Amino acid sequence: MKRLHRLLPAALLAAVLGSLAAEPPPPPPTYRIVGPDGKITYSDRKPTDPQVRTRALGQIVTAPLLAPASGPFDLHPATTSPPIARPAAGDAPPADVSGKPFPPGLPEAILDVIVHQFFVQTLVETCSQLRPAFADRYRLGVLNWRDRNADILAKSNRIAFSRFTGEQRDILRATSRARLAALMPAPDATPEDKMLWCDKMSTDLARRQFELVGDMRVAPILYFEAP
Repeated sequence: MKRLHRLLPAALLAAVLGSLAAEPPPPPPTYRIVGPDGKITYSDRKPTDPQVRTRALGQIVTAPLLAPASGPFDLHPATTSPPIARPAAGDAPPADVSGKPFPPGLPEAILDVIVHQFFVQTLVETCSQLRPAFADRYRLGVLNWRDRNADILAKSNRIAFSRFTGEQRDILRATSRARLAALMPAPDATPEDKMLWCDKMSTDLARRQFELVGDMRVAPILYFEAP
């Protein structure tokens, strides 16, 4: 009898392992494919054509955090609310750190603030090296800009660090640097052209041409209320 008790667990384990081994493999996924012309087809093979949109049925596909740039970034305030990109059909909207969808336009609004922050910081660093005699002027211009836009800067930073994941913040910073690169002088520009750029940008900054206050792109930040 004791021997039988010892054999029962082993027999049960063997039976379980045998049943697992006998289970058929899961069926391959079925892909829903939307072609460039909008035609929808289905296949058990994932297409490699980058021009088509593909989604494995039964899986949730999250829309990108940011819509692709449609043109060079404009540092001047937007006087009207820009159009808000909507997720494609079948895509879930991007979600914040708690799993809730972002309010429409909020990631783009945070991006707008970060681009401006990068710009003024790069302005003072670049131009102070080119024209050390005007370094105090550049620094004062940046300090005044920060004071004028302090409330928006503070709220944007709070939202970015409380509602965005670390990966999402990395996406925002990388996108901001890419957009900033198009605003800076060309790498092969002459020192004279770079100094002219510094003079124009610092003058425009002092004339409040690059304000966040009044920029309709940051409206989602102003209306955002943390739960």
